[in-house]
Amino acid sequence: MEIARDALDAVRRGDSEAAARVFDADVTWHNTTEFPGQRICVGPQAIIDFWKTLLDSFADGGMKIERVVEGEDSVVLDVRSAAQGRASGIPVEVCWSVALRMRGGTIKRVDVHGDRTRALEAVGLAE
Repeated sequence: MEIARDALDAVRRGDSEAAARVFDADVTWHNTTEFPGQRICVGPQAIIDFWKTLLDSFADGGMKIERVVEGEDSVVLDVRSAAQGRASGIPVEVCWSVALRMRGGTIKRVDVHGDRTRALEAVGLAE
């Protein structure tokens, strides 16, 4: 759970060093089709770069983890992101779920989903 929190915090801040500590060197991040930009990022730096590009368009309102479901080697987080468009000033609020697969104390794979049910199914967890 703490590794998952650290991972989201690292990507939000654009902290490459922190990301390298929590993500495996060959981690894959799979985005849902609703996210703009790359569908798959490989490696901690590619993940940081993706998030930097995504967040550059917004005044950061933050990410809040609202729910956690832990498995033996996986964690599913329900996340609420809120921000304001830099150019438009329009507020944006998005709820999404992310499934993280762990191995050896680092995150090996991340799958972003639009809802908790699909995220739980992705790692074989049920509510």
